[in-house]
Amino acid sequence: MTNSTNEFQGTVLWSALESIIAELETSGEIAVNTAPAYVMTYICRELVAKKVVTDAAMMLRRPGAGEP
Repeated sequence: MTNSTNEFQGTVLWSALESIIAELETSGEIAVNTAPAYVMTYICRELVAKKVVTDAAMMLRRPGAGEP
């Protein structure tokens, strides 16, 4: 995996993963010991590669938009 973590930042998918991971960390269900951006980029790439991500999830979020 390359070092670029900006490939998915700002997308609906990124936002959803960011909130899910934060919720799981807050509840103590998981601990992320690697840079969160790296983890989210890896998960995004894997989901896209496995073709389980819709086109809508890859759209950039509008500023001020609610959760997906």
